[in-house]
This record gives sequence, structure tokens and C-alpha cells, in this order.
Amino acid sequence: MRKTNTRVTVDIPTIDHKKLKLLAAYQGKSMRKIFIELIEQGLEQYQECSHNHTPNDVTKKALESTKLKKGLKKAGTVEELFEKLAK
Repeated sequence: MRKTNTRVTVDIPTIDHKKLKLLAAYQGKSMRKIFIELIEQGLEQYQECSHNHTPNDVTKKALESTKLKKGLKKAGTVEELFEKLAK
């Protein structure tokens, strides 16, 4: 089976972009390779966490409410969402 690629665009601050370029150059890798390694590390950590984690009662209730679409907050922006959550 032939592998296909998908393009992802990520907007990050200029200073972080420079840091990423420096990291890639220092390690002798492409920025693409750095991203892929970070994704793989994140998936490994997620898998380790999911085997050892049991949600508490508050988390279970929140997950159930989300499934039932009860008590959800809607917002147009992240800032608006945080304002609503702070109330």
C-alpha cells in the first residue's frame, strides 16, 4: 500500500518558529521529523497513561454529561469560552 501525506498548517509565534528551526538544525533533523517524533512520543505517553488511569467521579460525571450533551458551553472564540467558564 502506498503511503500518502497530508499537509498540516500550524500557526505559532515567530519566536517559537525560530526555536523549532534551531532545534531541528542542532539535531540535524528536519522540522517535519521533529514534529513526527513529538507526535509519536505523545502517543506513547497517552497509551501509558490510559492503562494506568481510572477517572474519578467528577471526571466520570463530566464525560457522561458530554455524551448526553448536557451543560455544554458554546463560544465563538477561546477568550469568550474562558469568560463563560469563569462565571
